[in-house]
Amino acid sequence: MPSTTTASSGHAPGRRKGRRARRIVLVLVLALVAGVGYGAYWGVSTVRSAFPETKGSLELDGLSAPVEVRRDGNGIPHLYADSDEDLFRAQGYVQAQDRFWEMDVRRHTTAGRLSEMFGESQVDTDAFLRTLGWHRVAKQEYDTKLSKSTKAYLRAYADGINAYLSTKSPEERSVEYAALGFTNDYEPEPWTPVDSVAWLKAMAWDL
Repeated sequence: MPSTTTASSGHAPGRRKGRRARRIVLVLVLALVAGVGYGAYWGVSTVRSAFPETKGSLELDGLSAPVEVRRDGNGIPHLYADSDEDLFRAQGYVQAQDRFWEMDVRRHTTAGRLSEMFGESQVDTDAFLRTLGWHRVAKQEYDTKLSKSTKAYLRAYADGINAYLSTKSPEERSVEYAALGFTNDYEPEPWTPVDSVAWLKAMAWDL
């Protein structure tokens, strides 16, 4: 009996350590599975939350009459409105739904402000772009050369974009904003008519 008792007491700590190790491994595996599952859920839900609304109706302040938006088989929107300003206002909203991240990057390009979004690596690029002066010239032209009707259309377009921005959190606007939020506290500014004119300068330079 004494020898049997001695053998049992010698193996008990080893069995306890084995069970503890298995529990630790199990907890780690479950944590990993949970992390992967949450990451997948976050990714899918974030991407889907940024999809444009293509069914039903939306309220858009400033419209004088309803605007109809039809999307073709390729998802391209076709807008039908009773007035030019309603058309531009609705176009701003719809275009922001579809591609605001691209629009935001492009306006930072024209203004030489990419480093606000992407950090110090873009400082030299910003210096070059500010030397070109697209945004500066666009503002001068908006203030002194554009007709009243053109300004009205540009303002309506900007109002439509900003109406979209006011109803969406950054991650709902685009998955890129959600990813950018991990490294930067960047928040998009309201769109301005000059932002639209400035991009025309960039397109002309590129052509």
